[in-house]
Amino acid sequence: MLYRLAPNREQGKVSHVRPLPGRRRPLMLVASVALTALGALVAWEVYGVAGQQTPVLVMARDVPIGQQLQAQDVRTVAMGTDPAVHSMRAAEKSAVIGKRAAVDLKAGGLLAPSQVTDSFTPAPGQVVVPVAVKASQLPARGIHPGDRVVATAVLPGTQQAHDHLARVDRVGSPDADGLIVVDLVVPAAEGTALARQAALGKIAIVLQSRAE
Repeated sequence: MLYRLAPNREQGKVSHVRPLPGRRRPLMLVASVALTALGALVAWEVYGVAGQQTPVLVMARDVPIGQQLQAQDVRTVAMGTDPAVHSMRAAEKSAVIGKRAAVDLKAGGLLAPSQVTDSFTPAPGQVVVPVAVKASQLPARGIHPGDRVVATAVLPGTQQAHDHLARVDRVGSPDADGLIVVDLVVPAAEGTALARQAALGKIAIVLQSRAE
């Protein structure tokens, strides 16, 4: 502690010695303690997050789209995952085996629920035919994936129409010309004929009942 001499009013005499003000020291001490506590809290949270390892499923080898997953296709890895990242827990492995890859799966990739499916389109004996139609050739209420429809094609040079029972797989957005591409799932035997008729632009889509 520093001291300074306080001169007496009487010349040449020193009456007493008093310490210099030390108000800054308590404030600095409080700030130092607060920073230390904050650093400890941050370190504890980082350690806690890093220590939370969750067993998840990752791909052990490449699996192409449409192929069924086998037990040797996936493996379990313990890792810290962000809750915003969709992943599959190791406990779900038995439920994954036998499902089909909805996309091309690459070895080492984290497996997500949306990447596997129970059914795959098109199924054996089916084909997907893209049909470009105008909005006026669709029901005003619109159509959606899974809807059962009838694609009615008017044969050129005649008044005859040919109906194709189909199921909607996907519905695209209108392009620059206002055309909407609808992917229709039909029996393989009708696919070629429907594709030719769709190329002529003489098709209207009729929505069937959505009730089972």
